[in-house]
Amino acid sequence: MATQTLAEAAKLIQDDLISGIAEDIISINPLFDLLPFQGFEGQGFIFNREMTLGGAEFHTTVGATISATAKAASAVTQLTVSAIKLIGDAEIDGLVQATSQGAGVDQVAIEVSSKAKNISRMYQKGLAGYDYEATAAVTSMNSIPGQVDATQVTTAATTAGRAISFVLLDELLDLVKSKDGQVDFIMMAPRTIRSYKVLLRALGGTPAEWVVTLPGGRTTIGYEGIPIFKNEYLSVEETVNAGAITGGAMTSVYAGVFDDGTRKIGVSGVYPVGGNYGINVEAVGAQEAKDVKIWRVKWYTNFINFNRRGLARLTSITN
Repeated sequence: MATQTLAEAAKLIQDDLISGIAEDIISINPLFDLLPFQGFEGQGFIFNREMTLGGAEFHTTVGATISATAKAASAVTQLTVSAIKLIGDAEIDGLVQATSQGAGVDQVAIEVSSKAKNISRMYQKGLAGYDYEATAAVTSMNSIPGQVDATQVTTAATTAGRAISFVLLDELLDLVKSKDGQVDFIMMAPRTIRSYKVLLRALGGTPAEWVVTLPGGRTTIGYEGIPIFKNEYLSVEETVNAGAITGGAMTSVYAGVFDDGTRKIGVSGVYPVGGNYGINVEAVGAQEAKDVKIWRVKWYTNFINFNRRGLARLTSITN
């Protein structure tokens, strides 16, 4: 007598369906957990940034004439930042919803959660100014690369680029001055963090003081007590000296400070106080011509660097 086959037995056996979804679309960016967010009224933030100091000069003789240079007035530049919209619709057919509920599955919750997760990833792509999945620049919102002032970039590299080093990191940190020289974070692409760890291993291991404990208890590698954050969305296709965010094989390292609420110090997320803070879900209702209901998932937000000296960039890193 032949042994029963699995294929035949399967007709009478129901598989054990595991509830929920094993999430494998995952991104890592601890900076996103610590970035402050500040609300604004009206259409956006308008703030003045110091650009030029009032003139002054040295004199060694009594009665010397004060030149026009010493009489020059200070100057500021006025900047505005407004919110952008990240949005997506979760559309569920009535039959799908009904049959899913009958099986104990909340299909609406699954779809809304997925949309919200994608919106948060879009914000992180916007922060990096680059979508590595599409290998394309993101220009829809303010980015960390876009908020770095031209005077806050380290010395130019050769066309061949350069490897990460402690000396280059020191030069980067020297540019961040808006908190009296304090630096709150360093941000690197994953491959650069791996190369940085090679430098540490050459010292005989990671010094204990270079392992930083973040709020909440999570630890991360650091440099001189400054946490280094991995950002998986940073471009590794930059041209030399950040001439373009695509078209090459280089990347950048960033350092900066978080704004302290004064809107004068460093980087911050922003949102309009007229809307709800964070990602919101709105029940739109039924489509007119279909048995489909719509839930709209949206976030009104943006990113800003309030102080030129609060953010700096080390370019042309090849490893």
